Amino acid sequence: MSRWNEQFQNHLFLTSLNLLKTSLKDDDLETTNNEASIKEIARLKKVIYYIEGVVEQIDPELVPYSLLETLNIYTAQCISQLNVFKGNQNILHLNNANTSADSLIASISQTPFMLLGNQKGALSKAVNAYSESLDKHLNKVNEFIETEIAAEKTNLASLKADISMNAKELESLKDLLLVVEQSIQQQTATFNTQFQTAETARNTKSEQVITKLENKVDEKFTELATKSEVIISVLKSYQDKAAKVYGVVSNTLQAGAYSSYANEEKKSANLYRNSAITLMIIAVGILVVPEIYKIYKELETYQLDWHLTLGRVPFSLILFVPAFYLAKESSKHRNIEIINRRRELILSTIDPYLALFDDAKAQQIKTDIAKGVFSEVSQADVSSVNEASNVISQILKGLLGK
Repeated sequence: MSRWNEQFQNHLFLTSLNLLKTSLKDDDLETTNNEASIKEIARLKKVIYYIEGVVEQIDPELVPYSLLETLNIYTAQCISQLNVFKGNQNILHLNNANTSADSLIASISQTPFMLLGNQKGALSKAVNAYSESLDKHLNKVNEFIETEIAAEKTNLASLKADISMNAKELESLKDLLLVVEQSIQQQTATFNTQFQTAETARNTKSEQVITKLENKVDEKFTELATKSEVIISVLKSYQDKAAKVYGVVSNTLQAGAYSSYANEEKKSANLYRNSAITLMIIAVGILVVPEIYKIYKELETYQLDWHLTLGRVPFSLILFVPAFYLAKESSKHRNIEIINRRRELILSTIDPYLALFDDAKAQQIKTDIAKGVFSEVSQADVSSVNEASNVISQILKGLLGK
């Protein structure tokens, strides 16, 4: 076997052609019985059988390898379009497959088979394939039509039986409706008579009931009005008592607040006073301790050196200045503490005292007390200046523990 025969027999085109022929024989290729799709598939079969007949007659040594490649490309395109059509049943893919088949016919016509063989066998196979495809589809259509006709005949017989049965039931319903209509007329006449009798009795009874209810409502309203007046008077007394309790609670809370403020001011005043005393003691110690130590050491030969003593005075003054300032701040906080203690005492004892007076007198006393309490602020500022000037007295109070 020559190498041309070998490459022709082993070329992928022959495999693709057989695969395309098998795909066209698939019964599930077309499932919608579309006439146009059936014709497209029949035409593809005709082309493939024609191509197969031509391939059987050509001389392999006269076919170029490039032509086989071209034929394989168009065959693969036909197979691809058929596979897509089988999935979505879109006729456009069959159109594309037939377009590729046209290119396949044009390419196969370039082979020299006309000089070496007869086309009659190929054409006969193509025509037989086309006819076989159409006959197969026609048989399917005939079977489908016969099945549908038989089913329709069965349905028609069933419908006739149902119509006959429904006609009998309709006659029975007419008789039943006639009986029901007569019964309704009789019941309606009886109901009208009973309704008129009941309506008359109900109207009479309703008037009596309404009269009784009106009398009861008037009595209940009078009773409720009396009870409401008593309840309102009791609520007013409770309101007055609650107002008094609220005033006592408010005063107690305010007194507690002033007590808290006074305690804070007391802590601040004690802190400033103790700091001032400490600085004073250190300042005095700077002046006195060295001389005491010198006296103790040089008891017989001691002489006062005024130069050294005066030299220690500036150091003492450095401590005396903040001591005086701290004493002044302690005096301010002490005055604020006294004011808050006084306010606490007034607020905690005012309510029992005012309980002895009437409302007008009590309000006047409260006004006077408020003026006195809040005027203490300016007086406290003046007294704090006066007391701060007497720093020595503050120091002595601290030393004595007052």
